[in-house]
Amino acid sequence: MKNRIVAAVLAVMVAGALTACSSGSKTESTTQTTAQATTQAAKETQAKTTEAKATEAKTTEAKATEAKTTEAKETEAKATEAKTTEAKATEAKTTEAKETEAKTTEAKTTEAKTTEAKAAEAKTTEAAATEAAETEAEKKLPEEAQYTIYNQTGEKVTEIKFTRNDTGKVALDEKSGLADGASTVLKIKKDSTVTDKTSFTFSFTTEGGYTAEYKTLGFEVAPMTLIAEDAKSGATPFKFEAPAEGASTEAEKATEAEATEKVTEKATEAKATEKVTEKATEAKATEKATEKATEKATEAKATEKVTEKTTEAATEAEEEKKVLPDKAEYTFNNKTGEQVTEIKLVDNTSKKVVEDLKDGLEDGKSVKVSIKKDSSITDKTSYTLTFTTKSGYKAEYKTLGFEVAGINLIAEDAKSGATPIEFVPEAETEAETEAATEAEEEKKELPDKAEYTFNNATGEKVTEIKLVDNTSKKVVEDLKDGLEDGKTVKVSIDKDSSITDKTSYTLTFTTKSGYKAEYKTLGFEVATIKLISEDAKSGATPIEFEK
Repeated sequence: MKNRIVAAVLAVMVAGALTACSSGSKTESTTQTTAQATTQAAKETQAKTTEAKATEAKTTEAKATEAKTTEAKETEAKATEAKTTEAKATEAKTTEAKETEAKTTEAKTTEAKTTEAKAAEAKTTEAAATEAAETEAEKKLPEEAQYTIYNQTGEKVTEIKFTRNDTGKVALDEKSGLADGASTVLKIKKDSTVTDKTSFTFSFTTEGGYTAEYKTLGFEVAPMTLIAEDAKSGATPFKFEAPAEGASTEAEKATEAEATEKVTEKATEAKATEKVTEKATEAKATEKATEKATEKATEAKATEKVTEKTTEAATEAEEEKKVLPDKAEYTFNNKTGEQVTEIKLVDNTSKKVVEDLKDGLEDGKSVKVSIKKDSSITDKTSYTLTFTTKSGYKAEYKTLGFEVAGINLIAEDAKSGATPIEFVPEAETEAETEAATEAEEEKKELPDKAEYTFNNATGEKVTEIKLVDNTSKKVVEDLKDGLEDGKTVKVSIDKDSSITDKTSYTLTFTTKSGYKAEYKTLGFEVATIKLISEDAKSGATPIEFEK
């Protein structure tokens, strides 16, 4: 047992020693391990610390970046917000400006409509006033319509007609005619069918074929001057007035001028009234309109009185004009610048030729023509005067009265209007007549024989030259052998008892190419005559007189 204990003790001791040895070795090893571990741990710790610092740095940088990003976003957000605010402010201003403009436009539109409405109202009121004035004036109709017609057309008026617009019936048709410059009074009696609404279509026709018409002539007393188509200043073929020479004194002229102005105004207002009748009927006349109507009615009365005076003056002038001379005497003065080959007078009623001066009239000369008065001649008698010149110009004047007058025949290019003549004062006419008489006396001294020297200047041979007496129609000379170009031949005709200062011949000649020329008024005279070609003529005459 003891051994066992000793052995156990020994075992324990050995184990302890072994353990101590083992512990020493283990301690050294542990220490070494611990140191290594510590170093490793330190390294790891340092690495971790470095990593932590790096992480922290990254985190800090990230935070800084994030802060910057946030700040940038906030700055951007603020900028965006500022822009949005500015945009909204701009939009608000734009909206406000548009609203202001819209209000301004609306205000202007309203103002314009108001102005237009006022203008329309003013026109309606004026139209109503005009209608009221016309109605007031028209209600007081004369017992008979009386129109003093003055013919200032430049030609005879052949017919004057009044047709009722409501019935279509002809109330008056005057076909006796009215000479240019003359006047007449035409009357239409009032019957139970005539009211202030009655109107006529007035028309007249001239000798030249011009027909004029006016559709709204009232039942009234008025002067009417008929005018030519080319003298109209508008669509109306007459004037509500008498011509200037219709009045005899300065006072009457002034009165007539005033009356004319009022009648013209009345006609103008009548047209305006016609256009606005529908509107004016609905409108009510104001107090001013009534006053104007009263004034217009008063003026209408004054116009009627003046018109009556004008009518009386026209009637007196007409009565004076009816005193005809014992004979018509016309002194024609040739102012055309060339020979007048014929002057003719034709009675407009019978259409007969009452005078035909076929001998013509030299330029600058005068001739007197007389027509005796017989039972067929009245103050309505008139003639158509025509004259033809050497160059072929034919002129016509259709309303020559039965009178004593000096008349200048004028060239086509000297006319100031449509009339180819001019009436000259009596003193000038007498002087022209004396000159014409002297020229006529000189002309009566005929040569013992007529002697014509014909020069062929046609540029070709003349195959025949012939002279025919215009009175007897006999051939007094016929040169059938002709005449070479540039050559001359002389022809003589002896004077006998049949030859007078009225004797004349028709000269004809024919050229080799077939051109046939004619001159109808060759007198019994001594003359040198050049025969010219057709294309060398300056007018209608195929010859030239040479000195």
